[in-house]
Amino acid sequence: MRTRRSKDERIAELDVKIDYHHELIRKLTEKRNMIIEPTRRKTRKTSMHKAISSIKESGLTPDEIIALVEKKKRARAVTDTASE
Repeated sequence: MRTRRSKDERIAELDVKIDYHHELIRKLTEKRNMIIEPTRRKTRKTSMHKAISSIKESGLTPDEIIALVEKKKRARAVTDTASE
């Protein structure tokens, strides 16, 4: 003999299914929006442009900038040889 479910049980099951499909629709909508407006990746050109503009804003002279870069290179070389 078949067990009859109450109206509330059937409604609760349908609500669970509806919530599940709403979540799927939300995820698909996100994917659709990413296709329409993808996020831009930083390119090397934009990164270099930001670096150069921040150096100009810092007010350092070219000689000071070169000295800082060389100091950084030496520090990196020391850490590279120490890790080997």
